[in-house]
Amino acid sequence: MTRKYLPAVRSACGITFAVLITSAGAQLPTARLDSIFPPGLRGGTECEVTIGGTDLDDADRLLFSDAGLSATRVEGLKFKVTASAGMAPGLYEVRAAGRYGISASRLFAVGTIPEVNEPADNASPEKSFNVTPPVTINGTAGPEAGDHFRFKAAKDQRVLILCAAERIDSALNAVVTLSDAAGRELASAHRTQSGDASMDFTAPADGDYIVEVHDMAWQQGTYRLSIAPPKAAGSAAGPGMPLSGAVCDWMPASPPQEIKAPAPAASAAHNITLPGVVSGTGSQEWLEFTGEKNRRVMLDLLSHRLGQPSDWLLRVLKITRDDKGQEKTEQLAQFDDTPAPAGAEQLQLGSRDPSGSITCEEGVVYRLHLLDRFNARKPWRLVLRDPQPGFSLVSFSVSPVTRGAAIQRWSPLLRKGGTSLVSVAVLRRDGFAAPVTLRMEGLPAGVTANEVAVPADTAGAAMIVRAAPDAKSWNGRIRITGTSGELTSTAAEAIPRWSVGNTAVERLDMRLSRDGFVLAVTESETAPFAVEAAEPKVYETAVAGTLEIPVKFIRDTTMKGIKGEWEAVLMGMPGLRQAPVVKPAADAKDAKLILDLKNKDGNLFHPGTWTVHASARGTIQWQNGEKAPVKELVDAVYSGPITVKIEPSPAVLTAPAGVTIAPGGKVEVPLKIERRYGFAESLSVEFTPPAGVKGLSAEKLTIPKEAAEAKLVISAAADAAPGAVESQLNAKLSWNGQEVPWSVNLKVEVKP
Repeated sequence: MTRKYLPAVRSACGITFAVLITSAGAQLPTARLDSIFPPGLRGGTECEVTIGGTDLDDADRLLFSDAGLSATRVEGLKFKVTASAGMAPGLYEVRAAGRYGISASRLFAVGTIPEVNEPADNASPEKSFNVTPPVTINGTAGPEAGDHFRFKAAKDQRVLILCAAERIDSALNAVVTLSDAAGRELASAHRTQSGDASMDFTAPADGDYIVEVHDMAWQQGTYRLSIAPPKAAGSAAGPGMPLSGAVCDWMPASPPQEIKAPAPAASAAHNITLPGVVSGTGSQEWLEFTGEKNRRVMLDLLSHRLGQPSDWLLRVLKITRDDKGQEKTEQLAQFDDTPAPAGAEQLQLGSRDPSGSITCEEGVVYRLHLLDRFNARKPWRLVLRDPQPGFSLVSFSVSPVTRGAAIQRWSPLLRKGGTSLVSVAVLRRDGFAAPVTLRMEGLPAGVTANEVAVPADTAGAAMIVRAAPDAKSWNGRIRITGTSGELTSTAAEAIPRWSVGNTAVERLDMRLSRDGFVLAVTESETAPFAVEAAEPKVYETAVAGTLEIPVKFIRDTTMKGIKGEWEAVLMGMPGLRQAPVVKPAADAKDAKLILDLKNKDGNLFHPGTWTVHASARGTIQWQNGEKAPVKELVDAVYSGPITVKIEPSPAVLTAPAGVTIAPGGKVEVPLKIERRYGFAESLSVEFTPPAGVKGLSAEKLTIPKEAAEAKLVISAAADAAPGAVESQLNAKLSWNGQEVPWSVNLKVEVKP
């Protein structure tokens, strides 16, 4: 069976993935940790784990996000992991490290109750594995049958059955069923908490009970199944870290006002004060507050973003009373799902939680109706706050085979002369619209990354990190920061819980890591392929123009050739969503890459000086040493920074700073036109006085082809008011089929 889910949008953080490969293929060896079993242990104990993934043959270390966890290598891919006594239960990050760098992290659980691993054969009720609660079972569900576990419970004994799968980075879409000893099904659960299955069971009689765990589509995946009294089970599961929580770093630190019981009706709405945080449990709630004049209130309901299986709707009602004191209700707003920021859709930063804002009137009562469509009866939290304009950052390491509808678990390993791409999403909140400058901090000697300026209306950018040809081996954590005025933010990292070849048909889940962005450099290998600008210069044109940037391809002796064509493109320009693709021949030494600056196909370019990169991608034939076999690998490489200057217009209009005119008179304004980038067509100029100023006018002027000078005649009416006003001369021209506006200021003084 194949799982089908809603498709994801195919772009990421403003980066143009226009280059497509017919098959995903493998990439240059880079450590990737795809599994660890068992996926956790009890605090104060040790266990042997086995890791799995790609390019882990020389992995000799496990790196944890907490000093309470440590590991020593046993042999091969086996390690002994120790959790210190008294360590807080929960989820921690683990990475594998060795010859091929540091892997992206996986989650590793620390619990508080006894743990066991499932046996090899428990695929039927008759072969159920006997366990004694409280217990956590580490298991792997297979594709052919469910795993079965038997436990005893006394009449009226309450037991929580919690299956942690997605929350520990497992692709298992777990279904849990509970039956009595006779095989009668008593309960079932699927995706009830943080994407995983859980149930609260009270035994109807003394006896044996059987729990079965399997994937919804009978796929394979690991899990941690806890069967325990409520207090013990709650501490064993650990928290989740949903990526959509990245938008919640404005959360107040003060404890919320907890509502013990939901309001039974609108007339019984709970009174709340501003600003504030309110929390509760249930599927419907009524709240109200009294507004202050012109106060803008931000409303953020959090439940899905906290890992709950909910889908809330938030209605805002304005309450007034007529002359007879009868209540009147008017719906002002309705807030539903919060979408992902434009350009960052692939990172799944949207959620089913509603967010919005209202502007209040003095003394008016506002009533809030909270309704969960899923009727999940799970915890929620409502934040009512004043606007806090600002931004957050989420980074994502892009592998050579991450493009289109594919997304991979990846962390960068730089070979000498090599490059890696990191996309950074800028999450703007509460109307924040200023530019943001991105930087990488803590890079080792021989490794560089250019600063990136993100314009006000752009949701993200591409950052390229490069190793010099003589870079030395290094591994560690770096920081990606963004600054705008006095505001600073450090990027958290988005990590796919598992790799997905096609998000249109496969389920994808992302989580947020605050363990630091890892980077590794190796001096034992040289990058087999590189692309660079043919010459160091500033490439310039105007909006709607076209740039041709020549690049050269550099091959290392470790690369035996290229299979088929390469695909190359220019990338990283703010506002660029679709870039033309160039396909050099396999043996090409150079190519001309095109940057078409027309505002079409979703592109929206900004005048300014920008840094872009050339990107090349294709299938290389690579050999790691003379005796090693030749492999076909997908590789993507990025050039050093290329400076591009975009002018607002291919024609610069120059006018005097000001002119004087008498009432009832006329004045000729001399204009000069500087034509650039081959523009020779006609253009028009219109005179625009300030709004409300009467008595000043000019006929529209058309400047003929190739003309370098012209005169605009401005007239003043006989009753034009004396004084100086700041006016504009607005020029319009058509270039490459696109209308390009341009304006200059002109002070006009009416003087008798």
